[in-house]
Amino acid sequence: MFFFRFSMLALLATASPVDATELIRAGRSETILRDAGVLRIEAGGVTYRHTGRALSVSADSARLWIPDGGLSRARFFGRVTYRDSARTLAADALTYHPRSELASFRGGVRVIEQDRLLDARRVTFRKKANLLEAEGAVKLNYSRKRISFHAPAMTYHVLADSGLGSGGVQAVRLPETPGDSLYVRSDSMHFADLGDRMRFSGRVRMEHAGIRAHASRGRYFRPADRLELGGGASAVWIRNHATTADSVTLNAERMRVYGAGGSTLDRIVLIGAARLHKESGQPEIEGGHEVRADSVVLGMSEGRIVAIDASGGASATLTTSDGAGVDLKGGRICMDLPEGNLDSLTVLGMGTGAYVSSDSTSVSRISGGSIAIGLEDGAVREVLITESARCTHRSETGKTGNIRLSGDSVKLTFDRDGLSDVHAEGGVRGRYKPAESGDAP
Repeated sequence: MFFFRFSMLALLATASPVDATELIRAGRSETILRDAGVLRIEAGGVTYRHTGRALSVSADSARLWIPDGGLSRARFFGRVTYRDSARTLAADALTYHPRSELASFRGGVRVIEQDRLLDARRVTFRKKANLLEAEGAVKLNYSRKRISFHAPAMTYHVLADSGLGSGGVQAVRLPETPGDSLYVRSDSMHFADLGDRMRFSGRVRMEHAGIRAHASRGRYFRPADRLELGGGASAVWIRNHATTADSVTLNAERMRVYGAGGSTLDRIVLIGAARLHKESGQPEIEGGHEVRADSVVLGMSEGRIVAIDASGGASATLTTSDGAGVDLKGGRICMDLPEGNLDSLTVLGMGTGAYVSSDSTSVSRISGGSIAIGLEDGAVREVLITESARCTHRSETGKTGNIRLSGDSVKLTFDRDGLSDVHAEGGVRGRYKPAESGDAP
């Protein structure tokens, strides 16, 4: 191999065309003639322009390979800035192939496109395919929508504005007002429509507003602000008080979380083998309870559960603040928790249930088309049964004795000592056996 070498040094910047559409400017230029073509070394501040593609590159220095009168490859070094009609890319180094329009960036790469910002250690931009391939601590940020994606590797389709993150992905959704952010982690993630739609796969983890959820797959829809978890979803939610904390455990085949992008949650829907278990951090005010059903809807307000609606083979188990137990079953169970603690409960669809006193000496079994239970300070105070109402009360000791009663409606009243009054209306039938001691209600 042989070559000729000569240098062109200039005090002023030199400008020379590569072909009709390409122009190079540099403070200093050195040309090496080889049998394979020309190698040009540019330094002192380099600018490359391709007028036909509205493309420009600036850097501290460059190496240009011109084998047949046209630029086949260029390498730029130091404070590299690449600009086209839609985006700007900055990096420490760039290797550019004009014929294939392939650009490979290295070192502190930043891609700016409208309100989107991507950072990575390495980026390959395939302009003909409108494809960005990023590696190394990749972060894609949608500033206007307050969404960012983090991944070891990411493929991004520029025109479709969609992509795939892999190798362990995190999506962060910041609320518009200060508060809890939404964090979703998974093995991989597909996103589309400017971050409005996301699909997560493999070991999905969600954190928001005190709730931590797990699933095998998930989806997020930003316009509806809805996160869906599937493939066996479970969650633990800790709600802090001044000195204690409530603990809520959620399980279902699928879970929908509404309001995940805001500071607080709006609603949670459990679908398929749904289960909710709540343990109060203030047992003197409220005991624990468990709800099971085909589906359970949790209404939220100010970061706490204010309503529970369970339907489809619903059941509920309560432990009251005075230590009594309540078991209920029905087609639908609705619970009101206006201040975050259970205040009332209604069973619909031929419900059945049992109330067991704290010392287990008395049991009240009830059934009817509708069962309404009122609580005070976390303890059952009133039970109203309507539509084919039935009640059987058995007591080993105490003041009540054994009672069997039916009618259009039956009302039971409880105090701290247990059952204190029974009232029935409409076609009343019943039997009563006094207790061995005390007076009947």
